[in-house]
Amino acid sequence: MAGFSNRLLKWLIVSCCAAVATATTADTYGNRQTVAAKQDIGKFHQGLIKRYPKIEHISTQRLADLPAQSVLLFDVRESPEFAVSHLPHAIQISPKMKASELLNRYREQMAGKTVVFYCSLGERSSKLAEKVLAAETETTFNIANLEGGIFKWHNEQRSVVSSAGPTNQIHPFNGFWGRFLIHQDQITNP
Repeated sequence: MAGFSNRLLKWLIVSCCAAVATATTADTYGNRQTVAAKQDIGKFHQGLIKRYPKIEHISTQRLADLPAQSVLLFDVRESPEFAVSHLPHAIQISPKMKASELLNRYREQMAGKTVVFYCSLGERSSKLAEKVLAAETETTFNIANLEGGIFKWHNEQRSVVSSAGPTNQIHPFNGFWGRFLIHQDQITNP
């Protein structure tokens, strides 16, 4: 009987340890995914700073702290990405838009404002922001790129909207870039 009790006790201990290990692995995986996404965005952004050194990069917190009336937001993504979600009050423009066209169309709205360009992570928006900065000879506004783009903004659970109102959905651009998103369950790719 003592042998049976010892085996039962060992089985219970092993079973409990296995259950705890499984739960810990699941929690660790979720945290690993969060940490990896944040680290990947940070590494990507460091590369952007090197590729676009003339552009100011504004943090998500600094943008959130600015009064809305002092900011003009340009979403430099394609229409399907913008339709899923975007920052409130953002104006969608094509990543292929010429700097001269943007300046001709929006110069008056840009005057006296902090003009923030963003895209998924910052490549398309930095590229366009740099072109606008080079084309503008009489700068009456500040130009910046949003650090980490809408992906970092969304990862921090800041508000995004669609034409229907507030949403938590995000367009991943594609599967490769979608890995930068923490909340994989909120990805929408129409």
